[in-house]
Amino acid sequence: MPYAILRFQKRKAGGVSAIERHNERKKEAYMSNPDINLARIKDNYHLVRPPTTYRKEINRLIEQAGCKVRCDSVVMVETLITASPDFMSALSPPEQREYFERAFTFISEKIGQQNIISATVHMDKKTPHMHLSFCPITKDNKLSAKLILGNQAQLSKWQTDFHKHMSARWPELERGVSSMITKRKHIPVWLFKQALKEMKRAQKERALTQLPNMKRSIKPKVRDTR
Repeated sequence: MPYAILRFQKRKAGGVSAIERHNERKKEAYMSNPDINLARIKDNYHLVRPPTTYRKEINRLIEQAGCKVRCDSVVMVETLITASPDFMSALSPPEQREYFERAFTFISEKIGQQNIISATVHMDKKTPHMHLSFCPITKDNKLSAKLILGNQAQLSKWQTDFHKHMSARWPELERGVSSMITKRKHIPVWLFKQALKEMKRAQKERALTQLPNMKRSIKPKVRDTR
């Protein structure tokens, strides 16, 4: 069963530049990241291209709105938009673009397109996905990710509304069980990758440990010379 996927990550000022380098593929080389297909970076595209750096655009939006900013304020929300791998791979490139454009419309109507800093679609990984970054400025010009995203119940409504919006075009998409029911927290990508590496390392160590026993269990063949 395929799912429409929408994830939010709050970012403070100190983490903005690193996110920009990754999302906009500004690093000189990605050899350290085997998930990125270097030959396909050219296939990435923008629905919103930032006119300048993320930091400068954030500062412009905050100054324009006259927002009060604390040293620990969340100044950007990074949104990850994709779908189940099998579903995405079954879509043609034009349909994939339609998927992201439809999701973009949903987010724009919720938070205001003027607050979107960048919306870039990555085609250089196994599953196409979009990073949409926005400055969380409310309609009454307050800088508040909390007011926009809300609490757990409101985040659940975000997911329900997103599913409704996307499944109107693709009815096969399903709404996952709410975390309010499962009480499950989403695992950050970095933690998932780390856990995966640890699991593979443990499997390798177990295999090496079992090797001497396997050798002892193999009886050498003795040639009958009679």
